[in-house]
Amino acid sequence: MTRAEPATAELVRTAMREVAAVARARDIALGEADVERMMAVYRGFSADTTSSMQRDLAAGRPSELEYQNGAVVRFGRAAGVPTPVHETIYASQLPGEVLARQV
Repeated sequence: MTRAEPATAELVRTAMREVAAVARARDIALGEADVERMMAVYRGFSADTTSSMQRDLAAGRPSELEYQNGAVVRFGRAAGVPTPVHETIYASQLPGEVLARQV
């Protein structure tokens, strides 16, 4: 599970911080305390937990990639907020998403 690996858990924290920064740029009050609450939820998942997006992409089905990571990237660009983690996730998963949507 990603939460057991400190470097990977920190990547998740950084992604959540990107969401909070984009939210603040759009006048939505999210701060470090919110990130820590989200991390607590993340740490509470069982070791075999997977996201619906992960299951969809693994099965070759369309997912919420565009509406989750893609939205963070688009809103971040519009607000001038860097979102390198979400850009990497989005770009790396996009080929599978495009293929799933062609079927």
